[in-house]
Amino acid sequence: MAQLAPLKLEVTGQREFVEADKAKEFVSLWTEQLTAHRKEIQAILGDNATEGDLGNVVLCDRIRLSDKSFSDEAADIIAAFLKEPFMDGRSIASGILYAELDDIIAGRMTEMGLHVLQTICDAFADAKLVDVNLSDNAIGQQGIGACKTVLSKPSLERLALCNNGLSEATMEEVADILTNDKSGTGCVATNLTKIHFYNNMSGEGGCKQFARILEKSSKLTDIRFSSTRAGRAGSDIVASALDVALEEGRNANLEKLDLCDNNFGNKASQDALFRALGCTTLLAYLDLRDCDLEDDGVKKVCHALFESDSALEHLDLSGNNVERRGAKQIADYIRDSGGKLKALCLDDNDLTSKGVVHIASAFHGSEDGHAIERLQLNYTMCGAIGARALIDAFGPDGKDLPNLKKISLDGNSFKEGIVGELEVAFDDKLVEMEENDSDGEADDDLSDEDSEDEDDEEEQNGDVDALTDAMNKSLVV
Repeated sequence: MAQLAPLKLEVTGQREFVEADKAKEFVSLWTEQLTAHRKEIQAILGDNATEGDLGNVVLCDRIRLSDKSFSDEAADIIAAFLKEPFMDGRSIASGILYAELDDIIAGRMTEMGLHVLQTICDAFADAKLVDVNLSDNAIGQQGIGACKTVLSKPSLERLALCNNGLSEATMEEVADILTNDKSGTGCVATNLTKIHFYNNMSGEGGCKQFARILEKSSKLTDIRFSSTRAGRAGSDIVASALDVALEEGRNANLEKLDLCDNNFGNKASQDALFRALGCTTLLAYLDLRDCDLEDDGVKKVCHALFESDSALEHLDLSGNNVERRGAKQIADYIRDSGGKLKALCLDDNDLTSKGVVHIASAFHGSEDGHAIERLQLNYTMCGAIGARALIDAFGPDGKDLPNLKKISLDGNSFKEGIVGELEVAFDDKLVEMEENDSDGEADDDLSDEDSEDEDDEEEQNGDVDALTDAMNKSLVV
């Protein structure tokens, strides 16, 4: 028997402040949509439909209230609609699994914003929510309490709390809710597959609370903990928590890891990250932008990725003070990964042309052409030598990189003739270079001695046995 998919209820129109009359318009529209959908379902089920058939029908399983700022009265109206019985005595909210509640209190005074958050969140008391996004709401410690109804759902699998201004104290309350197991049946964190904390201000203390959440997690496939003012000490804590979790076999299906803007400059932190990444056999996306890794840290990351044998598709190592030695390690990983990488971002590193030559050479040799689709080398001190190496790697009419869709080379030093060569070779794949220094030439500062020093680097600092041994040591924070 044909079935109709549940509806998604949305607030339409541009970003705006929603008052009572507008909320009534949304409710009226949703009522029409749900009524029509119910009639279609009843027509499909026919006259012989049993109460059991109707009882299994879910009219709506998701709602999006994002990018609207609601007044107290508007929130009350929407909450009342969600709680009222609509089919077979069940409320609309009872069937909702996905709730997009991001950016719903912008511009509201604290007391009013808290009322809106609690009113909307409490409307989902009967829901078995699976996915909740509360990002872009200015949530203080009181705000977390207002959201407790949705945060404490045992059914919750995916949670986003990004750009909420979460402090250390607020993160502690989040961790308390997610790790609470007073019933003895398991805490929310145990069931999570996705957790996103981005652009908060929780600092080192927040890292300790995030580590508490990781300690209870076992099913995470998507982790984002970035731009939280972690500092070196906090980043050490995060690296250690990841190391322990993955070494113990928890979160073994991790596919996406975003640790952008942490600080893994300490050797202990890098070693823990190395061990953790070595366990990520399914990792497809890794963002370590602005993590202060430098060449030695990048070397450990690349070696760990090789050891894990994951089919990584996205790698971002931008802003890590990577020089030519680090570029060689990245090139070796690209070569060893078998042409699976689709996006490589190395912006804001001091690679120089010689480092770019290493990267370009790694794209040679794939039987069916490399999988790379996006290559970012903005602000990498690249000049003519690096540019021509990239053109050579691309091949005639792009035959050696057939999947390439975009290459970014802005903020480097190419004279007009070289810019012309790049434009001819890459055509519309080349992103406009508004910050190119056409008067300079980055390659003027290169020397043969630099190349000789680089060739010796693997002998001096690349002891693979030492790296492998690091995987077997524990980091004590």
